[in-house]
This record gives sequence, structure tokens and C-alpha cells, in this order.
Amino acid sequence: MTHKIVYPFTAIIGQDLMKLTLTLNAVNPKIGGVLIRGMKGTAKSTAVRALADILPEIEYIKSCTFNCNPYDQKEMCHSCLEKYQNNQINQNDIDSKKMRVITLPINATEDRVVGTIDIKRALKEGLKSLEPGILAEAHRNILYIDEVNLLADNVADILLDSAAMGLNIIEREGLSFHHPSNFILVGTMNPEEGNLRPQLLDRFGLSVDVERIKDIDKRVQIVKHVEEFQNNPHNFLKKFEKEQKKLRSKIINAKKLLNQVVISENFLKKIAKICIAFQVDGHRADITITRTAKTLAAFEGRDEVIEEDIKKAAKLALNHRLRRLPFEEQTLNEEDIEDLFNERETSDFTENQGPFEDSLKDKQIFNNQEEIFEIDTSIKTGDLIKDQKRRALLNVSGQRVTHPTRDSKAKYLGGRKPRKFDFSKASDIAINETINSAALDSENQLLVQNGEHLLIKEDHIHIKKRRGKSSYLVIFCVDASGSMGANERMKSVKGTIFSILKSNYVYRDKVSLIVFRKDKAEVILPPTRSTDLAYKLLKDVPTGGTTPLVAGLMKAVDIALEENRKNTGYIPLIILLTDARGNVYFNDPIEDIIKTGEYIANNEINIIIIDTENSDVKLEINKKLSEAANAIYHHLDHLNERNLNQVLSIEGILKDLS
Repeated sequence: MTHKIVYPFTAIIGQDLMKLTLTLNAVNPKIGGVLIRGMKGTAKSTAVRALADILPEIEYIKSCTFNCNPYDQKEMCHSCLEKYQNNQINQNDIDSKKMRVITLPINATEDRVVGTIDIKRALKEGLKSLEPGILAEAHRNILYIDEVNLLADNVADILLDSAAMGLNIIEREGLSFHHPSNFILVGTMNPEEGNLRPQLLDRFGLSVDVERIKDIDKRVQIVKHVEEFQNNPHNFLKKFEKEQKKLRSKIINAKKLLNQVVISENFLKKIAKICIAFQVDGHRADITITRTAKTLAAFEGRDEVIEEDIKKAAKLALNHRLRRLPFEEQTLNEEDIEDLFNERETSDFTENQGPFEDSLKDKQIFNNQEEIFEIDTSIKTGDLIKDQKRRALLNVSGQRVTHPTRDSKAKYLGGRKPRKFDFSKASDIAINETINSAALDSENQLLVQNGEHLLIKEDHIHIKKRRGKSSYLVIFCVDASGSMGANERMKSVKGTIFSILKSNYVYRDKVSLIVFRKDKAEVILPPTRSTDLAYKLLKDVPTGGTTPLVAGLMKAVDIALEENRKNTGYIPLIILLTDARGNVYFNDPIEDIIKTGEYIANNEINIIIIDTENSDVKLEINKKLSEAANAIYHHLDHLNERNLNQVLSIEGILKDLS
């Protein structure tokens, strides 16, 4: 059966750094895992799944659900530890098996990840027992998260805690339990689909950026390998069997040698100097570089760390830790690491000024018709979007707006009695509250006294009460007409959007960018969580031509309505930046604007209007639009005058449906 045969790790062409980081984590899982970033089709998933096939088998206690290590008390659950201490584990209780890749689905619920109550035993026997989750399966295996940047926040938090402690703590329905959960953490992501939270980003020990292969010969060889594997996988495996065994043997020897590897005091100081110079937060980078350098030495069969080990380890451990804020386009410059080792110009690496401080200002580019303005980064929007609690039952999609939900990925708060209960569709029963309700029933109390089991009736059923968080889909609708170039208004507009994007990054909002100018409106960025991509596109928006305002607004409305139809849980919010002058209209310029505003209001779409009209000569078209659309209105000049700590607050836009 070909679908059970894994593509051999050593047959993967190119992507040497990716393969190295995976191999190093196989030798030393304490490195903390690896984050693989790259475009689709770059062998990320293939490499992860191929890794398990070359790893040596693990020995485990056969009767244990948690793959407990029979020789290490730190990797044993309560039951196995008790047996071990009482000398109740013998060779007949031990078996071996290959390591597995445990995939964490993006839509995995908290219960599925952590573990929960065994519902069958609870209802049939009245006993509380554990049904293990994904973290139990992952112990001493590879935990693989594809598209890790799309993982729900509450699930990501659980993974952070488990990865840090090597322990999974389960507190469900009155049950408290914990078990070891040490795993090789591997995450893959496509940067275009959104960013990763800094807390989760820092948790990965190493990272590597995988790029498409541009060498023609290598690309041809990749095609040949894939075709050969598909046509006859068994023969293809035999072809690489020798290399697979060689790599497996190298990993086994490295694991044995690892504890003997030493690193000098001078090198430890060099590592500290590198981390200070690159302005990384905390001390995890120092620890990771040290562990990686020692692992590199062991992998090469050496018992002492050399300079090249540290340089390579720094490159792998610092690449994803450089950016302290979104939109800072910092990249790891290996020459700076060389300078630190050679002690050249190290005075430049001070606490306040890192070696990679990039200016966010671009040079102005002019031609006869258009102008590209730089971004005014001095504009501060402060608490731009002020939230209210919602009563609407949205899906879980972010971390800005708190609301009740039935989404199984949301945080479980307790149980509640349902108004109506359909047994054919029931899937979220609160076991603890259900059993407690049944236990208080006088009929059941008599049954228990007679030694019989609890009888669960429909009236006893409680369902889980959950609270989730959502974020916004912020749809920037930007006027790029010629009038926006007057007094460099476009510079301030870009500065305003830039400030908002920083808030979007923190709250994991989605963003979309619409630009209207000349005779059309264009969606230059469909809804995405990649605020970096929005920033890059924003920088290159040119200014010139007329103002097709209605066309721009209707594009924004279409995106907002589509998001509502998809029921993603994201709350559409249009932010319109325009002076509304030189408008391209269909029937009448004012009438078109009023009707468009009324359409927005009738569809209950949230909208903020930032008026960029020159304050000397006012037509106040935007004020008419804001009244018709029930929008919040502010003038661009206020952005510079008041620092916007309270400006653009959308308080009152979201209805409290209580």
C-alpha cells in the first residue's frame, strides 16, 4: 500500500538548513523544536513526516497510555512511577516501537488537545476517568502543527505551558490529573497567511526560512524523484536505504555523545554578547544557542564546541527572535556575528541601538503623473479601537472582543441547563454538572442506596458554557486620488493606517486594503492576517487621478458582507480615508454618497470615516456620508493634534444584545 510508505528523508533535495534543524531536534529535543516558514510546495510537510522514519525506536511501558519511559522517572506518569519504585516493572512489561508524527489539527478543541472525561464510563458507571488527548499521544513523539499561525489562541496557550513544563495538566469536570508530555515540537507556516504571536514564536527553539529552489538541475531532479517514488515506492526506498541507515546511526551516536560535549566559558560569553547585540528579549535565546551548538558538535562526532557551531546555532536560533515589533523588516546579518567573534566595532552594538535598526521611511519616487508618499510614523492612534462585549454567538477567531459562543474551540467555563435539548445533535455535554444534577434527584439517591447506577434523565442534562474571543476584519478603504497629494495629506493617511496596523497585529485582526483612484477601485489585498503584507503594499500606493468614492465603498461593503456570510467570527469594520473631492459619480455626486451610506447603515456594517479634506475650503461631503451611514467621523488634522488616545473609539458601534 503506497499510502503507508513515507518519502525518505535523505531523498529530499536541497533545503539543507531545514533538514539540519529537524535532525538536531531529533538528537536533542530540549532545543525546543523548530518553526519552518515558507511558501506552499517547498517540502515542509514532507520533511516532517519523513523525520520520524529515520529516528531510532523508543522503548515504552506496554500497559501505559502515555508512552512512559521505563528507564527515566521524569518521563513517567503516576501509575508507572509507583510501579517503578515498587520494582513492579520487568522486561516483559517493556516493548519498543517507532516514533510517530502526531498532527495537531488547526480546529482542534481544548478538550481534544488536553484530554477530557470519558463520557461513556461517566454515564454508564458514574465514574470519572480520563480520556487522553493529543498531548498524551505526543509524549516522546513528534508533535506537528501545520499552519501553526492559524492555531486558536487558547489551544496555543496550552501548548506553550506543556512545552515549557514537559507536563500536561488536566482539570476538567472536577477531575485533576497530570502526565508527562515531552515532544519534538515542529510547526510549519506560510508567512503570507498571517503572523505568529510573539509568545508562541519565541517558544520555538530554532527557525528556518524555506525558499523555492531556483537551480534548474535540482528542480528537474525533484520531479524525477517524486515520479519514481509514486511509480514504485519500494524500489525508491531501497535506493536510499543505505543513506537512511547512515543518518539514523549518526543520530543515535550523537544522542549518546551529547552529555559529554563541553563548551568553554569564553564561548558562553560570546553567546551572551551576541544576544545582547541583537537585542533579543529574555534568556531563551542564550540557552537555545548553547544547546544547539553542543548538539551540532555531537552530531559531527565531537565532544567540544567550536566557533563554527556557535555561528550556525546563532543563525538558527536568532532569525525569528530579531523583530521586536511588527513591520520592522530586520534580517539576520551573518557578517555581524562574524564581527562579534572578531571583536570588530562591537561598540556599535549598544542597548539602545541594534545593528539592524531599519528606517521605516522610504525615498519619495516622482514621475510626471504620480507620486508615492512616505509613511508618517509619528502619528499615534493609541487605543484606536475600543471594544465592547458582545452577546451574539460568534465563532472564535481572535482575542479582541469577548463574547459567549458555542464554538468548541472556546474556553470552557462551566455548565448550564439548555432551554431545549436534542439528543440526536448533542455534542457538548457538561458531564460534571449533569452527574451532579442526577445525583441530587431523590429517585437516584434511592437507586444508589440500593447499589444501583445513576439514571440520567433528559432533565438532568447540562451543556457546556463557553466564552470565546473574536477579532476584527479591518477593511482599509483608501482614497489615492490627486487631491490627496496636497500638503502631503497622503503621508499622514499612510501614517494613520500604519498606526492602526500595529494594533491589528497585537489583536490578530484580519486586514484588507482597497485603493480607489482615477476611474476604478481595486482590492490590492484580500482579507488576510498578514499585517506585514498590508504594510508592504501600503508603502507603494501611488497618488493621482480622480476620486471614485462610491466604487471604493462598494468594494469594501462587498468584502464585509462576504465575511458575514462566511460566519468566520471576524467582525467587519470599514475604515474610510478620503477627502471626497473630485468625486466620480453615477447620477448625482451627493445623492450617490447618501444612498451608499444608507445601504451601509441598513446592512449594519461598522464604519469609521477619517476625513482628509483640507480644512481651509470645506465641502463636508464626508459628514453627510457619516450621517447616512451611521458612521463615526473624525478629521485627519485631529490625528496630529490630540495623539488620538480616545479618537476613533468605536464604542457604541457594537450592539449589546443583552
